[in-house]
Amino acid sequence: MTDDDIELTVKMTRGGDSGNKETMKATVSAPDVETLDDRVTDLRERMEEWSLQWRNIQPDEERLLADDQSRLSETEA
Repeated sequence: MTDDDIELTVKMTRGGDSGNKETMKATVSAPDVETLDDRVTDLRERMEEWSLQWRNIQPDEERLLADDQSRLSETEA
């Protein structure tokens, strides 16, 4: 047996639509359940900090669409 026999993978997704969604995935391992619980708690706190930091990262305001795609109105061919 190895030192860390118990492993838990956590995948957390924030946001509702595909344009505003972040996903984080992390794996924690430990030799026993009590240690795993402590490590998961530490990881959860850290993931919360990271998610707050990443939430503040916003894309550039400049749109990268061609002029004829920047509005919902019809365009000429």
